[in-house]
Amino acid sequence: MGFNFGFFGNQEHRVFNYKPRYYDPEKEALKEKFGHVDGRNEKEPYSPGSYLQGSFRGGNYQKTRKTSKAQSIIGAVGLVMFFVVLIYIVKFYQLL
Repeated sequence: MGFNFGFFGNQEHRVFNYKPRYYDPEKEALKEKFGHVDGRNEKEPYSPGSYLQGSFRGGNYQKTRKTSKAQSIIGAVGLVMFFVVLIYIVKFYQLL
């Protein structure tokens, strides 16, 4: 029995975005037959998990956090306004 009283609430669960791949013998035969014509004849060895790479980072889950240009401008303007208000408060208390 656990009580979870967090400030931000519960985090949502990360979803594994797995898309199963099915083997189609007809498509494979056509690929073998016409692959040399259009240059798509791929004979790469199978590496486990190669098609799963990056599936965990779908949606809003990213490894690094990057701020947009608008966010950086808003942050700079907010910082300037904070210092202007701070200067006015200091000048007001000097008069008292």
